[in-house]
This record gives sequence, structure tokens and C-alpha cells, in this order.
Amino acid sequence: MKIKPEQTDRLVAQLLKAYYSKELIVLKAQESAVRAKIKNTITKNFHEEETIEEEARQVLAAHAGQVKQAGEMDHYKMFLLIKKKLAQKKGFVL
Repeated sequence: MKIKPEQTDRLVAQLLKAYYSKELIVLKAQESAVRAKIKNTITKNFHEEETIEEEARQVLAAHAGQVKQAGEMDHYKMFLLIKKKLAQKKGFVL
């Protein structure tokens, strides 16, 4: 899943706002440093998911003949199933 930098910035702002309002966070570093760390973590997570999606597409393409023979399984459902299995294998939570 692709995400634009401005979407990441909004997500970081919303997370911090929610954490502040519920008093779940007390910063020990400057807010700008915390924002940068959260943004980096979110960006890394989305990148990992993109990598898993690409692997799932490759697996699906490699087994396209078998998928057509099965016939009853939807292409998108197969993609999601493969993506889920790859994520589990890598310890990645979707």
C-alpha cells in the first residue's frame, strides 16, 4: 500500500493528538524528534507491506496456471491469502 508523505504527516499528528488527549504519552525528547521517529516507523512499516505485496504478486504470477485450473477461487482472494501467509511467515502483522 502506497502512502504519500503528507498522509504520513497527518497520521503522525493524529496519533500524537490522540495520545496527548488520553494522557497516554509523556515526551522525554523534543516533539520534533518523536514525530520524526514515528514517521520513520510508519514509513518503514508501509514499505515492508509493499514488499510482501510484491512477493505475493510474484507467487501468484508463478502459479497462474494452477490458479486458472482451480477456477473457483477469486484472483484477489488468492492474493490476500498469499499475502497473509507471507506476512505470518515473516512475523509481520497486517
